Amino acid sequence: MRIAFTFLALAVFLTLAVWALHSGTADGAAAPAASGTPALDALAAAGFGDAGWRLDGVWDDGKAEFCVYEIDWARYGEAWPGKALLVVVKEPWAPELDVKADRPRADGFEVLKLNHARDVRTGIYEYHQMASLFVDRLGGGLAKLATTSAEACGITTATLLDGELATHSYFDGQGESRAPYPGGLPEDGLPLLLRELVAGEPPVRVEVFPSLLTGRLPALSPAAYTVERMADGDAVEIVLRNETNRLSYRFEKAAPHRLLAFAAGDGTRYRLARCDRLAYWELARPGAEEWWPRGLR
Repeated sequence: MRIAFTFLALAVFLTLAVWALHSGTADGAAAPAASGTPALDALAAAGFGDAGWRLDGVWDDGKAEFCVYEIDWARYGEAWPGKALLVVVKEPWAPELDVKADRPRADGFEVLKLNHARDVRTGIYEYHQMASLFVDRLGGGLAKLATTSAEACGITTATLLDGELATHSYFDGQGESRAPYPGGLPEDGLPLLLRELVAGEPPVRVEVFPSLLTGRLPALSPAAYTVERMADGDAVEIVLRNETNRLSYRFEKAAPHRLLAFAAGDGTRYRLARCDRLAYWELARPGAEEWWPRGLR
């Protein structure tokens, strides 16, 4: 089943919740955070975001947005060169199994899937990481998030489903964990979710749950960020900022708002190398690798 929130509903809710936490009550005590999430009609009245990119007919062409990036990945005090692949594609969803359906079914719905694969070699030590995020195309609700990080020392995985976050890490002090999802926009979904703000009004602030696309898991709690939207020619930059971090996502202004570049406060950088609409599942044959830019094959 879908997690019972939408991206825009969460943005509004978190804006109000953070404001309440900082403003306090009349007697000086901290005000309790608001509970629940606004309904979709309340979101439209609030004026946050624009879902037009999700509803764009481009997703109905039977192909995927297949984009590869040159990256510098911050690790061990260095910026290591590597590659990342971001794939966005429409799929039918099987709600009773929480997976892609082989064919549309009466009780299912359409999702937009983001697959983010990252491959980096740090010296002789290689990282192979991937996040898969599934968003209800019509309502914007998060259906599922799954991540994995595989490297020479072990495998770490995480799954966010039905409001529960399950993690497995090979690191001491982490191991196996299951707990209610504490809330916040998942950082691993921002290359998709922030497209909502390219043509729409952003909230003042949101909370972001840290990336799970890693071997050693971070503290599993959200952090508040201010939101800034800046238009620059044919691109729009969405910047999330707090006292310890800065996340910058540069999107194409034209729908469906492809991600052009990404930069994080730790020095990680993504630069778009090539992006096409492809039926990539039909290109698993010798010679098809010629599509990749030469330096990233």
